[in-house]
This record gives sequence, C-alpha cells and structure tokens, in this order.
Amino acid sequence: MFRVSYPLRFAHCDPAGIAYYPRCLELCDAAIEDWTPAVLGDDRRTMHMERGIGLPTVDLAATFAAPCKLGDLLDFAVQLTRVGRSSIDLDVAVSCDGAPRFTVHLTQVLIALADGTSQPWPPEYRQRLEMECR
Repeated sequence: MFRVSYPLRFAHCDPAGIAYYPRCLELCDAAIEDWTPAVLGDDRRTMHMERGIGLPTVDLAATFAAPCKLGDLLDFAVQLTRVGRSSIDLDVAVSCDGAPRFTVHLTQVLIALADGTSQPWPPEYRQRLEMECR
C-alpha cells in the first residue's frame, strides 16, 4: 500500500474552512499521481510525453465520513485492488490523526493519448501491477 500526506490548505476550503469536495478528489488525484511512479516506474510526464499513454478515471465513487478542515494533515493510503487487461481499480482511504475522513473507489483505464482507445498494459507495467496487487 502506498501512503502520502498532504496538508489541507486554504485553497482547498470554502469560506468556513471546510474542504470543498471537488478539492478532496483533486487531492486523491495527487496521491494517485505520486503512486504512479512508485508502482509503475514511470511518472505521468513520462507516460504522457514520452510513451503517449494516459490513465484517465472512468468510474469514481466517494464516501465522506467526517469533514476535513483547514490545517488538517490528511493521510492518503492508495491500494490497488484489481488489475484488468487495460484497467485498474484503486481504493484511496483518507484519514486525519487516524480518524477516517473519506474514501474513494475508482477505475482507471490505460489509453493511447493519440486516439483515446484503451491499450493493454505493457508487460513491464503489468508485472509491477500484479506484484502490487498481491
């Protein structure tokens, strides 16, 4: 399981200092972007600019357990739960001081950026994903 922490900044909050939910999803995306090179071995720049592939989210569900507030240090745990021919399922659990705040389940699909079609995982990615999913 990959872990990373981010502070909840003023830019993530409404005027009352409570996280605005689209910003919570944006922070999840940042955690997944940090997860990508740790697991696949390539960062998003390399994937997009050099390999011509991307990992858009095609399905997403979020459950919010408690509000996130300005100044919270949010802990993100990214777990790979399924590897398909060209897709993956990820669960992101977010907490603050050990207390659950929200979870996100999402599916991403590997695509060719040139035409947007799904692509099977390159062998080196598949091997790393299968090792991570155990």
